[in-house]
Amino acid sequence: MPTLFPQANVPDIVQSIHDEAVFIGLNLPGYVVDQIREFALSEPLHAIYDPTGPTFQYSDVKDGVAADGRLMPIGGITKPERCSAVQKVIDDPILRSIVRKYLGHEPRKIVTILDWSFASAMNDEERRRLKHGVIDYHYDVGGYSFVYASFYITDTDRFSGAHVMMKRSHKSKPLRMLFGSARASPEAVYRQFGRDNEITIEGPAGTGFVQDTSCYHRASPPTRGDRLMLAVRFIN
Repeated sequence: MPTLFPQANVPDIVQSIHDEAVFIGLNLPGYVVDQIREFALSEPLHAIYDPTGPTFQYSDVKDGVAADGRLMPIGGITKPERCSAVQKVIDDPILRSIVRKYLGHEPRKIVTILDWSFASAMNDEERRRLKHGVIDYHYDVGGYSFVYASFYITDTDRFSGAHVMMKRSHKSKPLRMLFGSARASPEAVYRQFGRDNEITIEGPAGTGFVQDTSCYHRASPPTRGDRLMLAVRFIN
């Protein structure tokens, strides 16, 4: 199977994830981005806080409000791997080699997420109430080890939901962070790891990064533009 990432240097990427918790630059070709975006524009969406409730279309949402009046921070797509371009990403031999070398074996479970994050003036407390809690710093704990491959399918900056993370925070956490909540205030994260380790990942559609999500990370609340992101979670 041909790869979507022919220029990727697998050992360097794996080393970057080991050292800094992230590699940025595993970028999708334009035709794959276009196919995924077209799929996401036509698929029914569900509210993140009401996955079995009424579905809606992307075009139904204006300023973070659905046509039926519901506030809508995030709209999710069910089983995004039904899109052949998404499945190509999941099965890509270079990506799977990165994952296998980082985890030490083939992943035991794969979870695929394709979500629209809608721009709005919604405040942070309202977003949290509507289960958009990823705007707060946290690290993932849903397995012994895991790695995420994430791809922006729309142009993304700090005003349209860019991913923010603390490099090197995937290791050397103090006990208070390991045995307390997986969430932490920005002040606590800066104090432990240094503000200079915080990065905001911005880039055009197709920008991809591979991350050990046991690091502290969060999503910027989108205020000026909607974000579509594909995330493939490989779990040990």
